[in-house]
Amino acid sequence: MKLYMLSLVLSLDLEPTNGLQNLFSGWGKEKNPFVSIITSAQPSPMRKRVDLGTLSVSPMGLGTLNLPLDTEVDEETTGVIKMVQKCGVNLVDTAEAYGFGKSESLLQNACKSAGLSIGTQVDDPNVIAAATKFAPVPWRTESQTVVDACKASASRLGVEQIPLYQIHWPDLIQPFKAFGRENRKDEIYWEGLAECYNSGLAANVGVSNYGPETLLRAQEALSKKGVPIVSNQINLSLMRYRSSEKTLQVCEDLGIKVLSYFPLANGLLAGKYSVDTPPSFPKSLTMKKYYEDAEPVLVIMRRIAAEKQKTVAQVAINWVMCKNAIPIPGARSASMARDNFGAMGWALSPEEVAELEYAASLVAEFSNGGFELV
Repeated sequence: MKLYMLSLVLSLDLEPTNGLQNLFSGWGKEKNPFVSIITSAQPSPMRKRVDLGTLSVSPMGLGTLNLPLDTEVDEETTGVIKMVQKCGVNLVDTAEAYGFGKSESLLQNACKSAGLSIGTQVDDPNVIAAATKFAPVPWRTESQTVVDACKASASRLGVEQIPLYQIHWPDLIQPFKAFGRENRKDEIYWEGLAECYNSGLAANVGVSNYGPETLLRAQEALSKKGVPIVSNQINLSLMRYRSSEKTLQVCEDLGIKVLSYFPLANGLLAGKYSVDTPPSFPKSLTMKKYYEDAEPVLVIMRRIAAEKQKTVAQVAINWVMCKNAIPIPGARSASMARDNFGAMGWALSPEEVAELEYAASLVAEFSNGGFELV
């Protein structure tokens, strides 16, 4: 029941500004447009593979939050996974909190139906590297809960070793914070994550929604146990990057790969929403202020997309790869997945990146999704 409640919260299409803390509470200045973190001589979208710990993965992946959360078998999901392989993508991200485990089982079954397997031998075109996540919720108080959850996720994915196992967010759900009492268990969860890695349950481990301070603490704690953090999954898009720049730099300095969820800013940068074409209710209420503010940025994106004969969504996703991050957009259908994956194989010019970032710097950032990067 507890995990079901968490899954329901994560699947709601609500304005997340107040974040998970509130959902569980019952329990300036213009910037230099040419400052940009692009570290690779060859832009990421032009590469066939990028390093993610011991894995060699495609420069972008697939997120599964847009897929059904209430079933373990779905024909359309199988179609999406077939398209993943067809487009040369081999990284798919899920979480135990998505559909309270059903998303992981759905991924296993869709891979089987598509004639694919989940594993770490990703040089094989028929192998998908699945990444999943541990939910650090208040009732999990011991390091063994991470190990137990990892075993359960492995079982649902149908593997003995999870290619990438992540902590979903810092221990920020504090039911008694309003009464001046907190019980942060991050260090306990890091111990459990280390055990998952050292025992072979996880081939690689990472974190999610970690800002610079928390990331440095985790790096120090895990490095003492000989455990490398290979990834940090954050909310990163053209409409939300200024508040992430320090995190991006720390990840770069530590050799930690950034995975970008919401690379399309919840559809805002797909080019389909505007004052004249708003999303359906209730998303129209939560997104209105964003698509109105984003219009100057979208004007430039549409121009670049037309010049390059790409879609607006592909421009948005390509920008993320130009930041040396791995975007993991969701897709409800095979055709949507195919369109998203068209962001690979070409790259925005440094001038286009700078122009887009300058335009974005003049408008409000997209919602933080409830996660401040600290």
